[in-house]
Amino acid sequence: MKKNLALLFALLLAGQSLIACGDASGDNTPVTETAAATESQTEVVTEEPREYADLPEKDYGGQETKIFIAYNVETGTTNFGVSKNEFGAHEENGDVVNDTRYKRNTAVEEMLNVTISDFDYNYENNLDCVHDSVRTFVDKLIMAGDNDYAFMLLPGYSVCALAQKGSLQDLNSMQYLGLDKPWWDQKANADLTIMDHLFFTTGDISTADNDATCTVLFNKVVAENFDLPDIYELVLEGKWTLEKFYSLCSDVSKDLNGDGKYDETDQYGAMVWDDIAMAVVNSTGDKCATTDADGNVILTLNNERTVNALEKYVEFGRDTSQCFQYQRAVDASDTVAINMFSGNQVLFFMQLMQIVPKLRDMEADFGIIPFPKYDETQDSYYNTVGSWHSVFFCMPMGSADPEMSTILAEALACESKYTVTDAYYDVNLKTKAARDEQSAAMLDIIFETRVYDLGWYYQFGTYNEAVMNLVRLNQKEQEFTSMYTKKEKAAQKAVDKLNTAFAEYEG
Repeated sequence: MKKNLALLFALLLAGQSLIACGDASGDNTPVTETAAATESQTEVVTEEPREYADLPEKDYGGQETKIFIAYNVETGTTNFGVSKNEFGAHEENGDVVNDTRYKRNTAVEEMLNVTISDFDYNYENNLDCVHDSVRTFVDKLIMAGDNDYAFMLLPGYSVCALAQKGSLQDLNSMQYLGLDKPWWDQKANADLTIMDHLFFTTGDISTADNDATCTVLFNKVVAENFDLPDIYELVLEGKWTLEKFYSLCSDVSKDLNGDGKYDETDQYGAMVWDDIAMAVVNSTGDKCATTDADGNVILTLNNERTVNALEKYVEFGRDTSQCFQYQRAVDASDTVAINMFSGNQVLFFMQLMQIVPKLRDMEADFGIIPFPKYDETQDSYYNTVGSWHSVFFCMPMGSADPEMSTILAEALACESKYTVTDAYYDVNLKTKAARDEQSAAMLDIIFETRVYDLGWYYQFGTYNEAVMNLVRLNQKEQEFTSMYTKKEKAAQKAVDKLNTAFAEYEG
């Protein structure tokens, strides 16, 4: 495994060409590159030829095509959310990701002879946390026959409500969407398919799935001060487990000022964010809900592994001498958390990948690792894509020109894989933010083991909120079993309603 990761890292460092998906002439000749060899130069890795979208030649005569973007983000006192307008790059400004998005848009505009414009719902309406309002807005567009957007990128909760209502087109029925192509996330396609219907997904067309992926950061200074074992080696050897995580945390916590209480001035084994409870569930390889052999959604949260994992996490999270819940103890701002982690007060920082670029100015070195396994027998690490921060590609009903919309989406997704994803992944994270080669290899593991949990996105019985509340509200009188039982009837009713809606979908 270590050898494979080293080869992969060498390949990624070699760079990849920024090539358009094709042009009006249909010249789609693949280009191959030979990547750098390993240190010994005894092996050479050859990059796979880039693929091209299987699209007809089209000339839309300079027609304007609009893309609708919405995302959950809170401003003011909180700043966990980040802008996820994937198409708001209207000119080059020196930022690598922005400039690459601009070049991608321009390449596709020239390829199809269209003009791409974006509608940022949050910006235009000056809204915070839009998951309730955006679905109403989109439904009104559809009912009024005013949906002139080629496609939309919408937050998870919104897109689920629209899918259940029948307001979205089944992506599997769209002729020019090559959903089996590498620029679409195959894990998302599999996890989000219900009864052979796929109403929303993600892939290289968006980097929001990367931003929303849960991860664990560790402070190297703290690890070295306490002579802790090589954490990267634990991951690579499959020994990075929840038990090991709790064990390492117990060695670190300290009341620094000796005042007999723990607050933001002290030292902790871990600093957690509310949504981490859901990530712990998925880190075991299980989900809140999944589908059975017939494609029906079923609840799967209440099983021995997830119950055990949650009970241990709840016990740990409530221990204020080891775990700092910064959203509850101070405020919902990530500024305090960043300052504590940067100030070497925390060993492990559990958050989303979107936090990593905010640590570029941190003086101490830090590492990036996946969420720990349930135990060493588990086949893989699993890292959930957070429901609140997720953004998905979808195509609402009523598009004026579905063919053009799908051709545009496929062209942009293809081009994004070989341009935007490289810039975001290799430059923005691996070069700027990741402090060492090991972290870069860890990113490969994290992004390759992502989980999309239907139970969190559809909020069956509000189990997502209930699981988080076990820790964040410190509800000692309400343990997992009683919580699950109390909500089970409502959750099953919601599942049944969803299954009925999908079974009756006629397109």
